[in-house]
Amino acid sequence: ILVIDDDRISAKIVKLNLKKEGYHVETAFDGEEGLAILPVVNPDLIILDVLLPGMKGREVCQTLKSDSQTRDIPVMFMTAKESPDDIQAEKEAGGVAHLTKPVNTKSLISEVRKLLG
Repeated sequence: ILVIDDDRISAKIVKLNLKKEGYHVETAFDGEEGLAILPVVNPDLIILDVLLPGMKGREVCQTLKSDSQTRDIPVMFMTAKESPDDIQAEKEAGGVAHLTKPVNTKSLISEVRKLLG
């Protein structure tokens, strides 16, 4: 799993909780870094913040979905933005799930299991 979030504390908490469940997790702290390490990490799932410095999360998602190498990787948005318009924009960008920050650990694990089977 690749977590892309500029909030290092949030990213660390998500990483620790997923590692406890047996998942291998890597982190990136902006969209450009996430895209750069993608070929090395080769994730089965990307957990992506919307509000990132530089390239925003939705733009990162659109970039992933436009590339034949990465289009099938599910993207779960994790953000403080939770309006219906925001969630719709995430879906339009290619996201398949949404979690609102601060993230509830049980919801996080449940969504990850649902997406990864």
